[in-house]
Amino acid sequence: SGARSQLVALLMGLSGRDSCAHLSRVLTELLVELDALDVSGNAAVRNYRKQVVEEINGLLKHLDLEGEGDDTRRYDLAQNDSIRQIEAVRGRVGQLRGEVLRHCGVGDLFRPKPELQSLLTHLDQVDTARNPCIREARRRAVLEVQAVITFLDLREALICRQPGSNEPPQHRAVWMVLGSLSDLQAQVLCFNGKRADKSYILLEELLTKQLLALDAVDPQGDEMTKVARKQAVKFAQNILSYLDMKTDEWEY
Repeated sequence: SGARSQLVALLMGLSGRDSCAHLSRVLTELLVELDALDVSGNAAVRNYRKQVVEEINGLLKHLDLEGEGDDTRRYDLAQNDSIRQIEAVRGRVGQLRGEVLRHCGVGDLFRPKPELQSLLTHLDQVDTARNPCIREARRRAVLEVQAVITFLDLREALICRQPGSNEPPQHRAVWMVLGSLSDLQAQVLCFNGKRADKSYILLEELLTKQLLALDAVDPQGDEMTKVARKQAVKFAQNILSYLDMKTDEWEY
């Protein structure tokens, strides 16, 4: 507790990334020491230790924010190499997305999945330098790539689907919803409007209706239907989340 008080005093004059890193190490060591204490037989001491641990965790969170803020100020994002890499990936994803949608519009299926996977690998290697803006930019770029991949995966599944004559009607109902979701996802992928647009509101309503349709499907004990419905619900929710991300007007 005494060491904690000294650290609080140090934090009052905190400056510099190295100071943040050093104090984080010291605080972590204190947590290890507290964790090693045997307080099983004393409720009062146990409660006090819990309080001290919570306060130290609060200090660690403060240090993390200080470090991130310092990193944010350190970079001119417009000239940052990581941002340039992310933007290059986003530009290529936009081209591939356009080609995929154009081919789908004429009943063909353009399959650039190997290149999309390589773009994900590239994004995974981008150094965020603990900068929250770069980290968020990378996360969004990853979601853009994944959206095209999942669109292709479902299109391929719909094309290759060969239902048997004894397919349960509830299972067929889930696949009908998946077909509608695939069409709606194509609209979401090319959507460039805002949340106030009528087209956005319509897309949101149609996606919500598909979720309600899935909720109305009774698996009747059929395990394949249960799994398919669960996957379809997750797929619909991911499309809604992606639409939300595209229209939240986030900027660097």
